[in-house]
Amino acid sequence: MRWKRSESGVRQATRRPRVIVLDTNIVSEFSRPRMNANVLRWFEASDFGSLYLCSVVIMEQIYGADRILRQSGSDRYHRVLGRLIEERFDNRILEWTIADAERTGQIHARRDAIGRPMGVQDAMIAAICLSHGASPATRNTKDVEGLDLRLVNPFEVG
Repeated sequence: MRWKRSESGVRQATRRPRVIVLDTNIVSEFSRPRMNANVLRWFEASDFGSLYLCSVVIMEQIYGADRILRQSGSDRYHRVLGRLIEERFDNRILEWTIADAERTGQIHARRDAIGRPMGVQDAMIAAICLSHGASPATRNTKDVEGLDLRLVNPFEVG
């Protein structure tokens, strides 16, 4: 929460813009020949300035692009990803930090202890979201349920 002084000099709380971190399955939609209609509607209705990527999602996207390149020889996905990062999200990429590493370990251990293990990358993304007060936008909401995150599922937005 930020504070500003009103004309009367009284401090008033102002809300920061909501930060939404796009998960890998959302970013992947941008490279599909026909993007999911719900995701497209959600994206078009969103405040683009509130949409962010994180370094973990970029790593996952590069992994996928490299697999496609090795299997098919096509660098199309690399080009789409490069444009997306450079032209759309260049100044809105959240990095994974040492504090996030600590939080990731805690999340991972807690989930294992309650019998709901999650992948390391999902725990990393969740840690980044928690550090920034961000909402993850993902199709895989079960992966991050119970982590005190406000989830967004663009695939279910009507």
